[in-house]
Amino acid sequence: MHNPAFNSDAPPKSAAPRRLTLDITSSMASTSAPIFTREEAALAYALSAERLLGTDASFLQTHHAVVPIFVTQLFQSLEISIKHVGIASGLITESEARAREVRSGHGIQELAALVVERLHGEPFDPLVQALTFLHHEPGCAEVIRKMIHGIEFGRTRESYATRKLGYGEVRDGDFALVDGLAPWVSAVKQTAVNLPMIVSVVSQWKSSVGRPGPFAVWLASESRDS
Repeated sequence: MHNPAFNSDAPPKSAAPRRLTLDITSSMASTSAPIFTREEAALAYALSAERLLGTDASFLQTHHAVVPIFVTQLFQSLEISIKHVGIASGLITESEARAREVRSGHGIQELAALVVERLHGEPFDPLVQALTFLHHEPGCAEVIRKMIHGIEFGRTRESYATRKLGYGEVRDGDFALVDGLAPWVSAVKQTAVNLPMIVSVVSQWKSSVGRPGPFAVWLASESRDS
């Protein structure tokens, strides 16, 4: 079955840049909706990490205290991306995304497990596939998988979820780095950029007549037909 809306080669549409104006007085009294969407927030954190990395990582090498901030921005971006895919596609609710079971929404692995449960399949393949099937750079899926449940980032996930950085309790080894910082940033950034298409595809699977098996199987079938 080919759905014309499913096109893995089509680049995601990006909104035109808008001028940001801040009125401190009005913003303090305002109770309106957030000025940024989850998609914009996920990309903003990835762009911040990209700026910190620069072209040669010299800033990180010179200012070691910035490294935990750099890593945190990447995990914050991925957290928001996972939440957005789950919530926007109807797999999970806002309250589930903030529940104690997922560590108030900051437990990357716990949050991912909840979404995978709804996608059906072996942890954590369906979610990793959903987040990265549009990526064209090699190794993207692997680094996203490591962030979600890899042993290499076990201590980092714990430090991130417990907000050690915010409490000024960072210890040596709390925030890990991987070889190839630029590809890591790119993987997280592209996941955020592709969120509209990811949500569209997951929503198509969710609304398919008869729910044709696990998401990964359905995605492979749709990819062959498109």
